Amino acid sequence: MKAKRFLLVIAVVMLMGLFTACGNDDDGEIVIGMANLALGDYFTGMRNAVVAAGEERGWTMHATNADGNDAQLVAHVENFIAQGVDGIIISGAWFNDIPAALDAAEAASIPVVLVDRMFDSQNFTAWVGPDNEFMGGQIGEYIVSRLPEGGTAVIIRGGPPENTIGINRTAGVTRALNAAGNFNIEVSPDFAGWSTDGGKTAMENMLARLPQIDVVFTENDSMAFGAQSAAADAGRSDEMFFAGIDGANPAIQAILEGGNFRATGHNDANVIGAEGVAVMARILAGESFDKINVMYSPIITSANAEQFRNAGIWE
Repeated sequence: MKAKRFLLVIAVVMLMGLFTACGNDDDGEIVIGMANLALGDYFTGMRNAVVAAGEERGWTMHATNADGNDAQLVAHVENFIAQGVDGIIISGAWFNDIPAALDAAEAASIPVVLVDRMFDSQNFTAWVGPDNEFMGGQIGEYIVSRLPEGGTAVIIRGGPPENTIGINRTAGVTRALNAAGNFNIEVSPDFAGWSTDGGKTAMENMLARLPQIDVVFTENDSMAFGAQSAAADAGRSDEMFFAGIDGANPAIQAILEGGNFRATGHNDANVIGAEGVAVMARILAGESFDKINVMYSPIITSANAEQFRNAGIWE
């Protein structure tokens, strides 16, 4: 009997040790959850950049896609919290805030780094992204330099109405055009959804309304391609030029080819994603870090497009 009792005690001790080993971080493994509101073009590039940078550090990366569903994004963040991940990186696209989920992460002592999109509340650990109004301002100043006599400028927005990324980009452009004092600014009443198809539809409506258009600014490159296509279909390509933001490879290539796509803002998902991971690494290591990290985003034109060839990470 004593021998049987002894073997039972040994078995229990071994089993407890196994459970303990499965539940701790003694092996040094870092697990990061990346919650994405939506994917496609720029945001796919952001996810890929974050995952690649994390895996280069030997981290285990879990990325989700909420397909544009706000509630699903919150559910993904809450699920990461329940799993006890070491950190959470959020690419919120056009979403404004998830205060309850951020509060829950803070309560669980899980750091949260936002990439590209900054939420309204400040209960995140750190943010890495561009100065969208600065990018828009550079585009506006470029337009003024190309059209010293002024003209009619069409602006196509991505939406929805509360999207501060688009709001700030357009604010930068309009500030520069208004300062010049000789531009008629026509803002498309329809949001184009940040897509090529949406940009084309919005531009078709503006072409029908306006007999003369000198320049078209869209809040991202994809919409600019759609607007460019609509102008070509209407036989009015020679009348105007186009400018966008994000620095997509096709936009850089179009600038190099010398057509009527003239400028874009270099909003590099690769740089932002990698820096987001670097900031998370400093947080996890207990090192000092900045809560707000603004990435420099230069304008790309024919003067410097060659140095940015293939710099974007999406097609």
